[in-house]
Amino acid sequence: MKRFLILFLFTVVFLSGNAQDKNKFTTYWDNGLRIDSDDGDFKIKMGGRIQYDIMFINQDDSLNTNYTAENGSEIRRARLYTSGSLFSNVKFKLQVDFAPAKVVLKDIYLTITKIPIVGNFQAGNFKQPFGMEMLTSSNTITEMERPLTNQFDHDRDLGVMLFNDYLDGRIAWQAGYFVPSNNLGKYTGEKYQITGRVSILPVYYTDNGYKVLHIDLAYSYHFDNQEESAITVKPEAHLAPSYLKLNVDALKDQHQVNGGLAMIIGPLALQGAYTFAIMNPANISTLKERQYYFDAYFATISWFITGEHKNFSQSRTAFDMIKPKKNLGKGGAGSFELSLRYSSIDFNYFDIQGGTLNDITVGLNWYVNPAVRYTLNYINANVKNLGRANILQMRFQVAF
Repeated sequence: MKRFLILFLFTVVFLSGNAQDKNKFTTYWDNGLRIDSDDGDFKIKMGGRIQYDIMFINQDDSLNTNYTAENGSEIRRARLYTSGSLFSNVKFKLQVDFAPAKVVLKDIYLTITKIPIVGNFQAGNFKQPFGMEMLTSSNTITEMERPLTNQFDHDRDLGVMLFNDYLDGRIAWQAGYFVPSNNLGKYTGEKYQITGRVSILPVYYTDNGYKVLHIDLAYSYHFDNQEESAITVKPEAHLAPSYLKLNVDALKDQHQVNGGLAMIIGPLALQGAYTFAIMNPANISTLKERQYYFDAYFATISWFITGEHKNFSQSRTAFDMIKPKKNLGKGGAGSFELSLRYSSIDFNYFDIQGGTLNDITVGLNWYVNPAVRYTLNYINANVKNLGRANILQMRFQVAF
């Protein structure tokens, strides 16, 4: 951790010094420290995020019998990153998380751009192209945690990926080969995943009212090499207990499909997604069926009381940062967003009875300025045939 911090600070001082001494670089602030060469061949950005969470939880007696739930607080994320481009056609990113009290590798990759026909090639540790909510940064997701469909979405893994877009970003695709990294930056074994995503943007108007319609479809094949597979599910609160568990003692492979839609009409935004998985146990499994089907879905509606709108990034094909019309202390009070989300996940199929969970989340976001955000969430979690939990949680966030 100390070595990374020293290297990070040294880079800032070194590049800033060159910007002044040689006059070949321009240093400025644009939601993060930026250092650009005058010829445009080199661009560096440095930033980070801090997310501090507090949670209060109350369970039914039936849940208390099975799960221990306690109020708590945590540093949810504490990250530093540097990213940029070299010689205008090579991009890179290095992002490390120091929460909770340990170093975890996040984005670490190189991208070659402007390749004829193919477009772009990326290699390293990065997010798989599966689900818009996962591709949206945790800095800009509507609620504090991603919906229950996130249990099937893919976080960062080691891999290689090709991607490109056409018609000024109206059509985009990504396809890659990955192996599970488990935040270690290393994998040895036979497991692998092939994941692809196609997205279209039939409506994208930024003048005379902000209007966006985005549709995406993703598929992922997992070869699990007859190894055990387990997925645990929390009720969209990181400090809450895991209420569901899907366990397959020996899994041959699986197929996952995700379809999503996002719509922005001025201050109003709608988002939803559906994911299903087909799991094929290995011959050595003790399970009775040869195939198992599980699914999850969510729908979110949000509205900016102060008249702003969500921003859609064509390059990321996901939501981007919010900019209040007037920052707190600069003639205004920032911006306020109300949200309502319903999500559901079902892990019951024949002799696998992992449980069903339905969540209703009500949220309030206060964007003090583009870098500071406070979030308040209330969650009513219903574990089918077992009980309910009421959760109140807050986040204090700085991200740049």
